[in-house]
Amino acid sequence: MKKKLSLLFFLAIVQFLFAAPSWVTDQGRRKVFPEAEYISALGSAFNQESAKNKAAAGISEYIKTEVSSSTKSRYSASEKASKVTEESELEEEVSLISNSDLYALEYTEVWKEEDSGRFYCVAFIEKSSAWKIVNQKLQKINMEVSGLLEGAEEDRSGFWKTLRYGQAAAFERDFYSLYDFANLVNKSGVVNFVSCEQNIQTAKNALLQNKATERVLLTIQNDKNGMVYRALASYFEANGFTVSSERGKYICNALVTVEVRDDKSSFVAYPGLTLTVTDVFGSQIASYNATAKKTVGFNKDSTIEKSYRTLESACEKINWIN
Repeated sequence: MKKKLSLLFFLAIVQFLFAAPSWVTDQGRRKVFPEAEYISALGSAFNQESAKNKAAAGISEYIKTEVSSSTKSRYSASEKASKVTEESELEEEVSLISNSDLYALEYTEVWKEEDSGRFYCVAFIEKSSAWKIVNQKLQKINMEVSGLLEGAEEDRSGFWKTLRYGQAAAFERDFYSLYDFANLVNKSGVVNFVSCEQNIQTAKNALLQNKATERVLLTIQNDKNGMVYRALASYFEANGFTVSSERGKYICNALVTVEVRDDKSSFVAYPGLTLTVTDVFGSQIASYNATAKKTVGFNKDSTIEKSYRTLESACEKINWIN
C-alpha cells in the first residue's frame, strides 16, 4: 500500500513538473498578464529563439511599430521505416522588430510541449515601466520641436526659417509612433504632449505656405548620372523648399569630390560634398562640408559607383543648423 501511495505521489510530482504553464493558452496569458497592467503576446515555434521572436512580433502589432526584417527558420525531422529514411521540412517565417522600438520588453521562460515538440513563450511589457521610457522620449522630442519653432519665429532669414520648420515637421513620424504607444500604456499622460502635436502641425502649415516662395536652384559639379542632384533635390523638398530648374530665391552650389586611390589589392575613396547657398545677389547664406565614410572596392569603376551611393545616403543626413 505504501509503495502504491509513493508511486502515485511520484507520478503526481512528475505530472506537475511537466504540466503546461497557465500562460500557454491565450486565456491563461490574460490571467497571468492582465491587460490593465501589461501588453503581452504568445509565441510558438519549433525552436526556442523563434518562439521568442514570434512573441515579440506579436507585441509589435500592439505597438504599431514597423517590421524591420524577416528570417526563415527550417526544421527537419526524420522517420525510419523498413530501413528507409524520409526527411520532411517545416518552414516558418518570423518577423523581427527593432529592439529600440520595444520598451521594457521581457519574456517568460520558454516551455516545450513534449508531444508536439513545439516551444512556447510570452513576451510582455509592464505598462508602468514602459511609460517611464516613452515619456522621456516624448519630452525630448517636445523640447527639440519647441526649440526649432522658437528659432524659426526669431530668425529673419527665410532660408533658416524654412529649414527649422522642416526639421520640426520631420519629427511627425517618430512623435506619433511614440504618441500611439503612450496612449496605450498611459492615456492620461499623453495630455502633456498635445502642445507638441500642435507645434508639429504649425510647422507643416508654415512649410505649405512658404513652398511658393522658398525656391532653390541646384547646380552640381562632378555629378554622376544626376545621382547627387536627385538626392539633394529630395532633401530640399522634404525640408519645405521647392527645387526649381530656373533661378529662384536661393542658389545651392554643390561640389562632389570622389578621388580614388590604388591601395595595393583594392581601391579606396573618401567621397566629399561641399555645399554653398547664396541669394540671387550672390551673398552667401549658408555652407556645409561633409566627408562620407570610407569606400572600398576591387576596381576603380565600382569604387566610384559605391562612392556616389554613399553620398546619396549622406545627403539625407545633412544638418545645417548644428
